[in-house]
Amino acid sequence: MIALHVTDIKNFMSQLFGGTSFDNFSFVEGDISVAVDYHIDGQINRAFFGDDEKPEAAFQSWEQTKPIVTQMIKGKRLPVSMKLVLKKPGQGDLTYLLNIRFDNNNLLLVTGISHTVFTLDKTGEKEWDDNMRGFLARNGIEFEEM
Repeated sequence: MIALHVTDIKNFMSQLFGGTSFDNFSFVEGDISVAVDYHIDGQINRAFFGDDEKPEAAFQSWEQTKPIVTQMIKGKRLPVSMKLVLKKPGQGDLTYLLNIRFDNNNLLLVTGISHTVFTLDKTGEKEWDDNMRGFLARNGIEFEEM
């Protein structure tokens, strides 16, 4: 797990909400504080769909969710705070997590992993941290490690 302070917030937000860099992530959950507070659960509500159209995925993609979140934060004022949790499937029993926290005009990214079985092996965590650093660099997102 690493914490990364994003130094160019405008560029990051532009890519998160206007670009496609994060579209292949799944959306786990979000808390958005603007004029009112919102909580969004990204887990797909299977009861909404008919038997013949139930999605295979457990969570909605960020690509599907970002227009909704964009509408919530759109306006002349910045959100008071925003916390988004995105995930990607990893190898085997791993799930890669990316926590995005915006508060007091600071943007922090925190990586994490989830195992379906207990292990002391930190290899997957190190790989995800390295992959996230590379992902951010390839997308021109400037950051400092905390």
